[in-house]
Formats: sequence, C-alpha cells, structure tokens
Amino acid sequence: MKAVKLVAVNGEGSRPEAKHKCGAEVIELARATSLRHNEKLIAEYQQTRDSSVLEEILERNQGLLHSVLKQFSYFPDPYEDLLQVANMGLIKAVQRYDGSRATGFSSYAVAVVDGEIRHYLRDNVLLRRPRWLKRAEQRIEEASLELTRKLKRRPTLKELSDKANISEDGILEIMKARAASDLFTADDPVSCESVNQQPDTRTVHSLRHESFSMPIEDRIALQQAFDTLSDFQRKIVYLLFYKDLTQSQVAEEMGLTQRKVSRESAKALDRLKAVLNTKIF
Repeated sequence: MKAVKLVAVNGEGSRPEAKHKCGAEVIELARATSLRHNEKLIAEYQQTRDSSVLEEILERNQGLLHSVLKQFSYFPDPYEDLLQVANMGLIKAVQRYDGSRATGFSSYAVAVVDGEIRHYLRDNVLLRRPRWLKRAEQRIEEASLELTRKLKRRPTLKELSDKANISEDGILEIMKARAASDLFTADDPVSCESVNQQPDTRTVHSLRHESFSMPIEDRIALQQAFDTLSDFQRKIVYLLFYKDLTQSQVAEEMGLTQRKVSRESAKALDRLKAVLNTKIF
C-alpha cells in the first residue's frame, strides 16, 4: 500500500493533504473572510465608537458605494456630491446594523445607501427651480403678453393653454408655484393657497406631446425599463416618441417597412408597460 503524506492542521492531528482549491473556491473563501472581518469591525465600532475603526469600515466599503451609484449616473449632480451622500448613508448603516439578524451587512447597507441618495435627490434637487420650469414660466409669460396685446384684454386659461402649448392643469400648477394669478381673467380664477409648493410635474405636460421633466421616481423607473429594450427597439422608440417622427419616416430612416416599425414599436411599448407595472420603486 502506498504511504499517504500527512500534514498537521492547527496542531490537532493530521489528515491527508488537500488538493489545491479551484479559483472560484478561493475567491468565495476570501469574500466570506472579508465579510466576516467587515462585520467584526462594525461590532467593534458600535461598542467603542472608535473613529479609526469607522474610517477603516468606510474605506473597505467604497466599492459597494460606487456600485450603488452606478444606477444614478444619468443625474446631473456631481458624482462627488452623490458619493458624499452615499458615505453618510453608509455611516447610518454601520450605526444601525443589527448583526443578530439574518440580513448580511452588505445587503442592509445597499438598501440604506440607496434610500439616502433617493431622499437627497427628492429633498434637495427638486427644491431647486429646474430649467424646464423656468422655460415653461417664460413661455407662459410670453404667451400672456402676446395675447393681451392682440385681444386687448387678459387671456382666459384656455386661450393661454392653447398659445403656450401647455395643459390647463399644468399652467395652474406652475402659477401656484409663482403665485402669478394676475395672468388670468376673473373667469379663470387661480387658487394660490400653496404658493411655496413645487408644481406637480405629473400634471404639467404639453398639449402636443412636447417633453417636460418627470418626477425623479418616474424618471428612474422609466430609464430602467427603457434599458431592458434591445438597441433596435430603443432606436425605434426614440425616433417615434422623442424625435416625434411618423412610422413612415422611421421606416425610411432605418430602412424598414412601416409594418415592421409598427410591430416592433408595439412590442417595445408592451415591454415597457410590463416592466413599469411590476416595478416597485
């Protein structure tokens, strides 16, 4: 019988020498070890409040933050600002994490950081007057002045809506934000009870399908749904609904038949509806 080479294991006797672990096993082992060390550091910080321990935790988890921030890459805010918000969320996660629960720290931290960023975007970004709102206000003012000169009186809400190409509800929302009720006649009174409110962007839309800004939640959901389409379908949707081309024009530009454009646009819209209907924001 061949002799079996024995090696000591932690001084607790001997066993046959194990074969080298494959690469995937080594990576998984390293990951598990890293996670355990992460949670050990978190427990230590929660007990001692040692700032040097917190700094090490933050440094070890920067990759997690960058991963979360990828889904917010299309927002105009500087990346450094969002990263700072993400770090604040990570600190909250460290302070609140309960190691006795089944949820691992990484999963918990992702949820906390994601929520922190979304709150920042809602509470800070939307409080600034966006450019689309300024443009809409300017369009309303110009339409009001032109109609007043032409009609020799102040325009009604319907007249102003037709001229500015903004829905009546949308104009009311914008005017609430500016408290500019003097643009209308007595036939179209405007309630200005919520002077300091931001307009409800869901009601501000064009009569002829021009693009207006969407609430951040809707923009995120729509972008994520749009990303599920193929490149081919995305181009068709873009040309039809963003460039406002007809199906015939899209067919000519893409070298397709109109029937093909019609079928693919229907598939794309069905896909978007399905994703948005199941999306939990």
